[in-house]
Order: sequence, then structure tokens, then C-alpha cells
Amino acid sequence: GIPGVSFARLHDALGLRLTDHRAVLLLYALLYANHHFLNFVLAKFDPETLLVPLLRLLHDTQDDLSNQRYMILVVLLLLSQDEAYAANLHTIVIPSVPWYRERALSGATLGSVAVVLLLRTIQGNLRMQDSSTLEYAMAALSNLAPHFNHLHPYACQRLVSLYEFLGKRFSACLHAGQPRPANGDGEDPGSLVAEDNNAGV
Repeated sequence: GIPGVSFARLHDALGLRLTDHRAVLLLYALLYANHHFLNFVLAKFDPETLLVPLLRLLHDTQDDLSNQRYMILVVLLLLSQDEAYAANLHTIVIPSVPWYRERALSGATLGSVAVVLLLRTIQGNLRMQDSSTLEYAMAALSNLAPHFNHLHPYACQRLVSLYEFLGKRFSACLHAGQPRPANGDGEDPGSLVAEDNNAGV
């Protein structure tokens, strides 16, 4: 007969190897092409097994590894589409996130850590205007948004900073063609990142 595959063992093995881009590619392929494995992952009570190493890899991915970043974001997008899964992320507390050095996130929920990393990705790509990264990250954030609960203060701070910046950009678009005032409505996207870094370190 056809040899069976243990989804549990496969899931745990992937969680240990997500520092390797090949493991990310395999995880993406399995989630996208095998709905049985996707449903298994969504039903797991320990989403941190996959999400924490994925979020760390998203944090560490360099600008020249955009394909790897896209793959991580698509995986996050696939998982966050499930409402129960997205809501569950805000019930799991992560004792510490030592690899996130911009700000201490001790005691944050897994959902808060995901929000912080997605916002960091969005804000970091505003200057580069990488439309694919922005699209995937914003879509994953939108999937999580209806289930926000017990957000870490730093996640709230970054969220408000993004909304304020996008509000300014939207206002600037509405007034396109009119002379720009000298009070900063034509704000450089990079200033949002600089402002956030100054406030958070």
C-alpha cells in the first residue's frame, strides 16, 4: 500500500527547521496544495510551534531575500484566513521574544507578536514601495484585525503610528496638485520608521 505520513511528526519537524528557506517553501506547498494538512495545522493547539520561528525568520530576512519574505507572508496569510485560528493567537502568551531587540515583548500574546512583525514589515517597505510585500502583509493584518484582543502596548503604538501615517498620505492624495504646506503633510515614508525606532528603543 501507499506509505502514510504522520502530519504531527511533519508539523513538528517543520517547526524545528524553519530557519531554512527550503522548509518554508515546503510548508507553503503543503498548506497551499493539501487541504488536509492545512486543516490539521489550523486545528493544532500549539500554533506557536510554526508561527514563532516563521515570525523570527520574517524579522531576520534581509532586503535581498524578498522571495523568502513573500513566502513567509503568504503562509501567514493562508493561516490567518481561518477565524478560529486568528482568534486563538490572542489567547497564547509568549513568555519572551529575545530575538526581537527593538523593544521588550515579554508577556505578549502570539497575536501581538504577529501584529508587531507585520507592522514592522509594512513600515519597513514603505520607502521601498514593494507592492507585493505590502499587499500580503496588509492582507494578513486585515485577517487578524477583527480578532484583536489584549494587544501589547507596543503593538498598539505601532498600529496607531501606521494609521496616522496612512491618514496623512490619504489626505495628500486628496489634495494632489495643490501646493504642499511646509508643515510635513508631504512626509517621507522613512520618517515613520525613524520615528518608531526612536520611540521604541
